[in-house]
Amino acid sequence: MTIPVKFESEVKTVPLGNGTIRIENLTPILSPKDKERRRREVESCLFDVFSKYGNKNQ
Repeated sequence: MTIPVKFESEVKTVPLGNGTIRIENLTPILSPKDKERRRREVESCLFDVFSKYGNKNQ
């Protein structure tokens, strides 16, 4: 069973050409424990990517 995640919404309207577009940024509202877990997951993935592609010129 998964717990539904709530999101904080930030909406901006910006001009584009002759009209405007609406941009909506959704940020998950997480507990400090979940934020830390997600941060470690992202760091791990980024480390894998940089490790894989960072040594191409050596």
